[in-house]
Amino acid sequence: MFSNGGTFESSRKSGGGRCSLQHFATKKQNNIGVYRKSTEGTGNRRIRRRSREITRSRILKTAKKLFAEKGYFGTSVKDIAREAGISQRTFYYHFKSKREIADELYKEAVDSLKKGIEQAVTKEETAEAKIRRIMVELFNLAEEGVYIEGKPHNHPEETFTLLREFLKKEKEKGNIRNLNEELYAICLTGAYMKLIKLKREGFIKGELTRYAEELTRCMCRPLKP
Repeated sequence: MFSNGGTFESSRKSGGGRCSLQHFATKKQNNIGVYRKSTEGTGNRRIRRRSREITRSRILKTAKKLFAEKGYFGTSVKDIAREAGISQRTFYYHFKSKREIADELYKEAVDSLKKGIEQAVTKEETAEAKIRRIMVELFNLAEEGVYIEGKPHNHPEETFTLLREFLKKEKEKGNIRNLNEELYAICLTGAYMKLIKLKREGFIKGELTRYAEELTRCMCRPLKP
C-alpha cells in the first residue's frame, strides 16, 4: 500500500513508476556528462601546461645557444623568437624580457656549479683531483655559453665564494697547506675567467676544457702539504 491510499498496481498503471525510472536515468546521464567534462577539462589543462613547459624550455635553450654564438648584447628578442620558431608575442607570454632569461640561465649555471663542486668533494680523493674536477666543471659551463656578457660581474663573485669555501674545508682537513684560501680562490677564479675572455676575443681556439689539466697542475703545486 502507498501512503496516499493507492496501490502499487494503480501507481504503475498511472505511469508513476515510469516517471521515476525516467527521472533516475536522466539524472544518471547528467552526472556522467558532468564527470566526462570534468575529466576532459583536467586532461586539457595538463596538455596545455605541458605545452607551455616545452615552449619555455625551447626558448631557454635557444637563447643560451644564441648568447654563446652572438653574445648577450648581440642577441635580440626577435632573434630568439625566430630561432625558436615562435612569435614575439609568445616569447613575452613566457618571459618579461631578455634579462629574465639571462637571470634564469645564470641561476641554472650557479646550481650546476654547486652540484659539480659537491660531486668533486665527495667522489674525488685528493685535493688536486678535486680542483681538476672543479676546473672542468667551470670550463664546461663556459663552453655552454652561460657566462654571458649580460651578467659578467656576478659569475666571478659566485665562483669565488664557492671555491673559497671548498679550499677552507680542504685546509681544515689537512689536505692542503695552510694558505690564505681567499687569495688562492681569487687566483683560481681569475685564471679561468681570463681564459674565457681570451676565448671570446678569438685568441684561444678549441675547447677550454683542454686547459683544465695544465691549469690544475700549475695551481696545485703551492697547495701540497
